[in-house]
Amino acid sequence: MKRFTDYKVFAVVLVLSVLNVWFGWLLENIWFVTGGLIGLCYVLARVIHQRREAQNSIPVAPSAAVTPRPVAAKPHREPVDPNDTKALVEQMMAQGRYALLLRPQIAANLTEAQFNQAAEALQEAMGLVPDGEVVLGQIDRALDDGKLEDEEITSAHGRTINVQRFFLDRYPVTNRQYYEFVASGGYEQMSLWRESIWPAVLDMVDRTGHPGPRYWQQGCYLSGEENHPVVGVSWYEADAYTRWVGKRLPSDAEWVKAGTWPVPLSATARIQRKYPWGDDMDRARANLWGSGPEGICDVNQFAEGVSVGGVYQLIGNVWEWTSGSFRGVDHPSGDLTLPVPMKSIRGGAFDTYFDNQATCQFQSGENPLGRKHNIGFRCAVGVCDLVLTHPATAQKEPATEGRAAEEEAPVTEEVHV
Repeated sequence: MKRFTDYKVFAVVLVLSVLNVWFGWLLENIWFVTGGLIGLCYVLARVIHQRREAQNSIPVAPSAAVTPRPVAAKPHREPVDPNDTKALVEQMMAQGRYALLLRPQIAANLTEAQFNQAAEALQEAMGLVPDGEVVLGQIDRALDDGKLEDEEITSAHGRTINVQRFFLDRYPVTNRQYYEFVASGGYEQMSLWRESIWPAVLDMVDRTGHPGPRYWQQGCYLSGEENHPVVGVSWYEADAYTRWVGKRLPSDAEWVKAGTWPVPLSATARIQRKYPWGDDMDRARANLWGSGPEGICDVNQFAEGVSVGGVYQLIGNVWEWTSGSFRGVDHPSGDLTLPVPMKSIRGGAFDTYFDNQATCQFQSGENPLGRKHNIGFRCAVGVCDLVLTHPATAQKEPATEGRAAEEEAPVTEEVHV
């Protein structure tokens, strides 16, 4: 009954207020207009207040209540004796630092079994991209027919870059993998970080003030997200992680080559894919706007979009940092003037709407200190930077090759005669 009475009062006040404004306007009487406006504001304020009270009085079903996501149980590792080589190697393998073990400075100290274990981990976790040329720039339109001619490259202001063979992570770095870096004190090891950024490392904390990605809590990722790409990390955090695992960020040319997989047709023409799966857009093959779960998904999903070299999610799910700087001339809108230097990101994300931003060629840029919800990264390492044959085995090879040459020599001479 009270609410009904209130509505009657509101109706009367509303009518009188409108009449006051109307007649005040006609009679040019400022007092009538002012009184009417005050009355209208009163009615509006009361209506908003009652509506909020009505919403607060609606009971919320237990199933509809929002429950905060729990933090995942933090994996625990016992401290390792620095003099125990075997335990150190086992720990590094568990942390995913197999590439560091295959560096020349360390590989020579491994047993053959340890070396083979690290080499197998490399083969499983990373795809090999062969050396060769790749074209970068605004060439998506030229790629519509699947073939790229030198004339098209020139007219599109593209550039051809030669890339040495390298390994690229099959998947973006996950929360679980990045946690190993955080738990090992990666944010306190200044030798991993670029000296120019040391003062900013203290600000690279999660929601609860612990060192780590922006969207973590209490120094750990949320439960159920261990296999999601890590996001909320700046370019400098990604760079420090890659050093810790013995790798690096891929260059723009390397990233594009891994996705487009160029094949030379002649001295002036080549095949270069627009997408990792081919030349036509197929949103079902990538986690993009309208085709995915409307959020970040596990790194091993969307297997239909895998590249020729076995690399997942180069398009969609999260943008990926590269080692290069953003080039305004490569942007479809033309040569952009940048207020601050920006680092390159590629590949699009789960919230990428436009098709032209979800190609292997498209490059965007971001402040290297940015810690966005949709930017992650993956790692690369050059073949020339690793030891791929155990040193003990490599020492035996020259003698074996010499004996083989001696055995084949008479045959070679026979052929020439």
